[in-house]
Amino acid sequence: MQLSELTPYKFNAKKHPKEQVEQIKKSIQEFGFNDPIAVWGEKNIIVEGHGRYLAANELGMENVPVIRLD
Repeated sequence: MQLSELTPYKFNAKKHPKEQVEQIKKSIQEFGFNDPIAVWGEKNIIVEGHGRYLAANELGMENVPVIRLD
């Protein structure tokens, strides 16, 4: 799915500091995007994978793997 089609969950309690996002970016670069971002609903709200979303955005990725939970 296109990264621009995903909507971060605005009440996500988990914070992702810059250092964690950097670690996720390195993991994606070394191993690939092996864990899809979980989304639900018409607005493709992210329910799991906010850190990967942030990392993919910083890496300039246009498409990411997703899994629908609805």
